[in-house]
Amino acid sequence: MCASPPLGVPDGLVGWLLAASEPADALEHVSVHALSGGALTLGFFHAAPRLRDAERGALRLSRRAVDEGPLRGYVLQSCGGVLVPSYPDAFIGEAGDDGPGMACTRH
Repeated sequence: MCASPPLGVPDGLVGWLLAASEPADALEHVSVHALSGGALTLGFFHAAPRLRDAERGALRLSRRAVDEGPLRGYVLQSCGGVLVPSYPDAFIGEAGDDGPGMACTRH
């Protein structure tokens, strides 16, 4: 998101984004980073079952914030997502760890 002239981070932005999300978005956390030139990066952390669902929720919420919320005056420049493995999956394959709930029999 970008605004010219720079508008800064609106007070209460994180709270507004959390309150404006829909239950189906499974939004758990929001981070906001102000960049040079008036740009903001919003980080949405969803517990959605599919990346596509999380991306759609992030785009819907971002557009709403720009169209009718605290980010009026900003322009949405891009929206994308990154798939983060679930917590137990993050440990699978580590040396000496077969992961939570996994049994390994050595012969």
